[in-house]
Amino acid sequence: MKIEIIKGDITKIKIDAIVNAANTSLLGGGGVDGAIHKAGGKVILEDCRKIRNRQGGCKTGEAVITTAGNLDAKYVIHTVGPVWNNGSNKEEVLLKNCYKNTLELAEKKQIKTIAFPNISTGIYKFPKQLAAKIAIDTVKKYAKVETVIFVCFDEENYTIYKELVNGIIENMFIGFSLADALGVPVEFKTRTELKNNPVNDMMSFGTYNQPAGTWSDDSSLSFCLADSLCNGYDLKDMAQKFVAWKNAEIWTPYGRVFDIGNQTRSAIFLLNDILEKQDYKSLELLKYNDDEFTNGNGSLMRILPLLFYIKGKSVKEQFKIIWEVSALTHPHIRSALACLIYLKFAEFISNGLSLIKAYNEMKIVINSFFKENNFAKKEVQLFDRLLKNNIQELKEEEIQSEGYVIYTLEASFWCLLTTDSYLNAVFKAINLGEDTDTTACVVGGISGMFYGLEEVPKGWIAKLARLDDIKELSHKFSKKNRK
Repeated sequence: MKIEIIKGDITKIKIDAIVNAANTSLLGGGGVDGAIHKAGGKVILEDCRKIRNRQGGCKTGEAVITTAGNLDAKYVIHTVGPVWNNGSNKEEVLLKNCYKNTLELAEKKQIKTIAFPNISTGIYKFPKQLAAKIAIDTVKKYAKVETVIFVCFDEENYTIYKELVNGIIENMFIGFSLADALGVPVEFKTRTELKNNPVNDMMSFGTYNQPAGTWSDDSSLSFCLADSLCNGYDLKDMAQKFVAWKNAEIWTPYGRVFDIGNQTRSAIFLLNDILEKQDYKSLELLKYNDDEFTNGNGSLMRILPLLFYIKGKSVKEQFKIIWEVSALTHPHIRSALACLIYLKFAEFISNGLSLIKAYNEMKIVINSFFKENNFAKKEVQLFDRLLKNNIQELKEEEIQSEGYVIYTLEASFWCLLTTDSYLNAVFKAINLGEDTDTTACVVGGISGMFYGLEEVPKGWIAKLARLDDIKELSHKFSKKNRK
């Protein structure tokens, strides 16, 4: 499912079904209700009268369906929102029912596209922020249509809906850094060790002797990339931030670097040399380094913020950008292709698709992209388990969790597609063993975007290193990269 937010007149939308914020009489009224009846003509009113004669109108929270008359739609689904009374009359439940019952009717009629107004936020005085959250959460949970459009009549509602949808960025930032921090204490522990003592809580110390809530280089470099993208797309600025992080100047949890991969370390030394020589053109040429032994998971672990810069571009253009950014530390095409697959999946998630739908759509797009381009057969075949099969059907013993980029990519998809919540996905990733923080981080960013973080104990999030800085960066990033 894809979610769109637009500002405009719902009566002018070309779509399968328009939702009307009706009253219990179904005979028309003011606001959206009056506008839909006026634009749709007498046919809608006649259908509504037939429903009244049959069942006596429509109760609050329920929904009925009619033809669309003169509107550029097949149907109008009429639902009656609650009048706000300070939350004392189950208004939240009733509003949720409006969306749920409307979506059930849409499913029965095999409706593929549907447009909602901002139900109950006009003369019924339902708080707009709360109403928008209920609308978005209910649609994500129950919609089985292809596209949902929230049509906002006023600027305030439009801004609220946009901010809520873009709230996935904060969930993404906290999602990957929290998952990273949950995995840090047991990095390098084997799967057997973790089966005997599985991780299911926030821990302290362990492998790196760090306090609870400490994230590693995975999150540090993701924050560096996001911080750089707030200034626009600039490889030089990205390189400068990676070097500054290694020198413990920016985006460490507590003022020092305690974890860095060998390939990342040597790559940042090279970046520093390029910057000192001011040979900035060389940054664009790093991707031509064809050493296949540079395919650790160090670019995959930090690539997710790039999604919001490349979103909406052609796959060819996306891949060009992804390869340049990946190549700052991991130049081989294999790492870049892994990042492309991951970000294309994340793009479908950000558009409101379910995990399995996003996975299937990603496979179609990427397999087509591979056919259209002359990539080495050897490289393409490495992704067959993910792209030509259903990764979620593999058994745990077939999933590897060391630091090789293909292993991390496969393990991450497997964890996401075989669980049903943020914490279940993250802990499943950690308990695979070995590169626990990175697999968890790669899982946690998308899992945070998709599920949100409401199930996470608030005390865990409160312990996250530099939480205020993470939130501030997410808000800054959201404003710059909102699409």
